[in-house]
Amino acid sequence: MSQHAASEYALVLGLAPSGESYQKITALSADSGCFFCLKRFSKKSPLKNAPDLFDTAEIELEATRSGNTRFVRDYRTLHRRSQLGASYRTLTCVSEFVKLIARNAPLMGDYPLLFKLCEQSLDAFAERPHPEIVHLKSLYKLLQVEGYPVRESWWPQLGSGIKAQATELLNQPTPDEASEAQIKTAADLTESICNWLQRETDFVLP
Repeated sequence: MSQHAASEYALVLGLAPSGESYQKITALSADSGCFFCLKRFSKKSPLKNAPDLFDTAEIELEATRSGNTRFVRDYRTLHRRSQLGASYRTLTCVSEFVKLIARNAPLMGDYPLLFKLCEQSLDAFAERPHPEIVHLKSLYKLLQVEGYPVRESWWPQLGSGIKAQATELLNQPTPDEASEAQIKTAADLTESICNWLQRETDFVLP
């Protein structure tokens, strides 16, 4: 069958084996939103052009005429964020964030904005301490710009005692130093937002 090629500037949100010969890549681009593609394993040079989680990459794709499956013709890493795997806390938070995006991208129609926010969030996870705070801020900003009523619906459900802490965490830059209480509050607020999403929206949680 005839094939046609196209390139995507994309973020790698997931990697998984697919059979014995291929790796399945879950990616996000400003043009296509979230999509899947297959990259053949190289037995001679397994590390050559190997994708890594959270890469920004240029992926050249081939699609069959039916368009049902896209195969990677060439993979070029533009920005690697390997430090995200060095901390269990960071890896846990960033994985939850990108899984949420991968599962719900079809609900978010503005793909260029979604891509920009996701890339900014990955950079923040890589560069800033306290991943629980970065996770909270990234999730809240994502839902705000996508038009979900977090301010109008979720925020009023918070107790008065935690609102002052939430305001500080959400409105201030991620601090270089944070107390255990602040970190726990950030994690609790993230869980609260996810519970609200499950109750009030069509979001599918990781």
